Amino acid sequence: MSVVDEIKQRLDLVDVISAYTPLTKAGRNFKGLCPFHNEKTPSFIVFPETQTWHCFGACGTGGDLFAFIMRRENVDFGEALRLLAERAGVQLAARDADSARQRDEVERLREVNQAAAEHLNHVLLETPAGAPGRDYLARRGVRPETIGAFQLGYAPDEWQALHDHLRHKGYGDDDLLAAGLLSESDSGRLYDRFRGRVIFPIRDIRGRVLGFGGRVLGDGVPKYLNTPQTPLFDKGAILYGIDLAREAIREQQRAVIVEGYMDVIVPYQEGIRNVVAVMGTALSEAHINVLKRLTHTLILALDADAAGLAAVERGTETARRALPRRVVPIIQPSGLIRYEEQLDAEIRIMTLPDGLDPDELVLADRARWDALVGDALPVAEHFFRQARTELDVTTGKGKRAAMDRLLPIIQSIENAAERTHYVQQLAQWLRMDERIISEQLAGHPTATPRRRPRPRAETAVAAPPGVSQGHDALDELEQHVLGLVMEHPRLALETTNAGLLSEEAFGDMRRRRAFAVARELSASGLLPDLAEVLERLDTESRTHVESILRHRQGRPEQSPEALQEDLNKASARLLKAHLTRDIEQLQFALLDAHQEGLREREAELHLAIDRLTRQRHLVDQRYHAATYFGRRQAKEAVTRHHG
Repeated sequence: MSVVDEIKQRLDLVDVISAYTPLTKAGRNFKGLCPFHNEKTPSFIVFPETQTWHCFGACGTGGDLFAFIMRRENVDFGEALRLLAERAGVQLAARDADSARQRDEVERLREVNQAAAEHLNHVLLETPAGAPGRDYLARRGVRPETIGAFQLGYAPDEWQALHDHLRHKGYGDDDLLAAGLLSESDSGRLYDRFRGRVIFPIRDIRGRVLGFGGRVLGDGVPKYLNTPQTPLFDKGAILYGIDLAREAIREQQRAVIVEGYMDVIVPYQEGIRNVVAVMGTALSEAHINVLKRLTHTLILALDADAAGLAAVERGTETARRALPRRVVPIIQPSGLIRYEEQLDAEIRIMTLPDGLDPDELVLADRARWDALVGDALPVAEHFFRQARTELDVTTGKGKRAAMDRLLPIIQSIENAAERTHYVQQLAQWLRMDERIISEQLAGHPTATPRRRPRPRAETAVAAPPGVSQGHDALDELEQHVLGLVMEHPRLALETTNAGLLSEEAFGDMRRRRAFAVARELSASGLLPDLAEVLERLDTESRTHVESILRHRQGRPEQSPEALQEDLNKASARLLKAHLTRDIEQLQFALLDAHQEGLREREAELHLAIDRLTRQRHLVDQRYHAATYFGRRQAKEAVTRHHG
């Protein structure tokens, strides 16, 4: 039995989820308010027989025990595995001695950081040496309860105060150096890295201290000093305040991104809890990977100066690359359907008043802050307004500058109707023919390169063969699809772009993780190497994938066309099987609701069943569109070869 199976055997999904949201019996299932979004009518169903869950409300997502913990705790599969193993009392074997040693080192650094944070907080609040820090925070309007929430501290202007305290607690110099709490002079003398500074502990989403930021009091330089790079602290991947903001972000379904510690602390104190800060760096894909598990709506609230605007541009490009996408059906004038990949997220820009930081604005005029957040503009609208205030388009030079600035923005818009709208806006502003703008647009590079789904036939033919609903058959089908993905990444990219394959197709979280890694590598523009995918997986997932690949050895060779058809057909069957299972579970819930006389619930379930049924039909259309085009392309290739 695998570790994953043993954990699932020991833990009951109903018990685990009940610790996060109250559940009540509803026929053979359990229902409750969804822990991932605000709602008044329960739409979250737990199915004990299959040990799965599904939100039939705004989220529209579901999964197993691991999927729930990953989403609720905002962790990856490896961390979810560790959390659940600890809860179930299952021992995780170390991959090797090096892995065990690295894990011990990380735990030791966490202990050191926590001890340092507690001591520096004590110095700030309880000792005469902390008076400068208390005075500074009082001037900035920070109240005692807020100091406690963020565990703010103060490092006295002494060379070895923290060093001596932590040595007395049993930590060695090597520990303190590894944690970035000490610096070393050219002569080899060790001294405290943070001196005469207000200290901001920097924590991960689970509240564990990763490192520190220090703000100097007086004329010292640098004004702000951070922990250096350590096994725990990666400045480009950290969001300050995420541990305190995650619930509000999930509930409000939007995150406001700022630049400074105080820009998070003061809004939090005033009841604005969905604000996080980047650590003096541009918004990175690591930041997005944390936020996209909580919300798909990002509001960038950066400075109004040139540097701030440049950060906005970099941030929006990064967000477009990293945020999730979806394949949507587009009805053509002929009545046929094509499929288009679009960003499944919203990025908005909040413009701050000149000379005011977010913390200053919140303290001076909370209502104005709320209004600016509410009035945050879509990316294209923001840059159009900015261009109108800065450029004189009555001259040829001004028109050229406007087109150079705005064409990449328009090109990056994935929705055709929205793109046309901004072409019209630009043409009206510049007093130019729309056709000229469109011609320029056609030859202009995109602001954010993105993968586009390959062309599909706009016809409809019969559905692919049905799929066995048995658990073993479905499990074998998942393994077959993942094996093809690992062995043939180029074909897998085609199937994914055809809308026939996604993470949700895999019920087993190890397979879902492997597919996600392969997809992320493909999104970078490079086809993933199998070894690279395996290297990025946790031990449990890697072992599972290797086992699948071993069992696939000795299979007969197939042509690329046959392999593509195999992967398309198997992926379509897999998607349909999962949708069919969801529909069946809903039908059971519908029967329960009918027996209990819950008419409103019945209506909701009927709508959900209709939606899933349409999705299942859409899989058929995508499959045959991809199959038709694949065969046509292969035929054209043969014709060219013999021509």
